[in-house]
Amino acid sequence: MIKPRLGIILLLFALGDAAADDLQMIISGKALHVGGPSDLNEANYGLGLQYDFDSASSWIPLINLATLKDSNNNTSSYIGTGIKRRFRVSPVPDPLNFDAGVLGLVMKRKDYNDDRPFLGAVPFVSFGNDWGGINLTYVPAVEQEAYPFWYFQFALKVAEF
Repeated sequence: MIKPRLGIILLLFALGDAAADDLQMIISGKALHVGGPSDLNEANYGLGLQYDFDSASSWIPLINLATLKDSNNNTSSYIGTGIKRRFRVSPVPDPLNFDAGVLGLVMKRKDYNDDRPFLGAVPFVSFGNDWGGINLTYVPAVEQEAYPFWYFQFALKVAEF
């Protein structure tokens, strides 16, 4: 019973008093496993959305959700909330950004936790500008038979509010 409550609390924290900024389409892509057998699926294709909230500071709250083919060719889905710190690498008019953050999430996988939702947290970095970029996430091994991996996604802005 505590797991759904924690997810709701995290989601409310992310919403706060922030005003909407932009919505991005997430295109899931490549996983690079650290060790493990060669038959792991590294083409983790899928789609999702990321909603970044407007922020007066360099700290940007966000909500992210996606569905994708995981390393065992099963469909995995997640929804999460997090925060990222934005660093401007180049000046306007088309600034290059480097973001670093963490995403707390609720995920469901066929081959983990008896197909029941579970909580997780992953660090990520992003490189891009105001219209899109590349996300890179590190996922540690979560069980004895699992292998850590690096995970790449593309993000494309689809709306600004």
